[in-house]
Amino acid sequence: MLQNERSLEMTKQKHQTEYVVRCLFERVGDASFVGHLDLMHTFDRAIRRAEMPILYSQGYNPRPMMVFALPLGVGIDTLGDYVDVSLAHVVDAQEFMDKVNPNLPKGVRLYGGINIDEPKNSLMSVVSVAMYRFEAPGIKAPLMHLFERDTIEVQKKSKGKIVTTDIRPLLLSGAQNPSASEDVVEIYCCAGSSKNLRPDVLMNALCVHEGYDEDLAANASVTRLMLYGGEYPRLIDIKELL
Repeated sequence: MLQNERSLEMTKQKHQTEYVVRCLFERVGDASFVGHLDLMHTFDRAIRRAEMPILYSQGYNPRPMMVFALPLGVGIDTLGDYVDVSLAHVVDAQEFMDKVNPNLPKGVRLYGGINIDEPKNSLMSVVSVAMYRFEAPGIKAPLMHLFERDTIEVQKKSKGKIVTTDIRPLLLSGAQNPSASEDVVEIYCCAGSSKNLRPDVLMNALCVHEGYDEDLAANASVTRLMLYGGEYPRLIDIKELL
């Protein structure tokens, strides 16, 4: 069979019905230094070891059918990220988590799972807002001062070129932080495939515009607390965006 004939046959394969388990997960401690691709492999191995009927993409290079809401940067903890796992048949979400969690490494845990039929919307497409917590000496005041600026220009590398962009529209609000500490601040910012503010870009802006110490910024503890859909301030629980 010729190459183009084989390719045509691959496109004719029967559609796989997906039974999706949507779970929140946390990645903390040493596990936060696991890169996104390695995290995907980690979940894939844990699911297979738990003998869950995970589906794989069709074609010459099958891949586990898992969708993460938003890739995490290395060194960033998360307490509320989402992953969709497609299964060949229905498995109760609680049973899925109970069997997979013991196979995950320390610092990674699934929780808050629900069962859904084939999603109408891609998980990545519904994410619009992220809530972050930053912890570093004296970080609250200068970070809150950024919100008072009309523009916050930063230089970013894009397609091999250095471009200047204004990240002020991506900063949404400082959260009501129960801690009175000047070393802790929580914020809402744009996140997702269309508009996204990376914590490292924000830390760079803090140093450039507010004179915050670069070493303190580099060693700041960053935690993604939760992801949301909708438009700020009318945030929507992603579990409702099926």
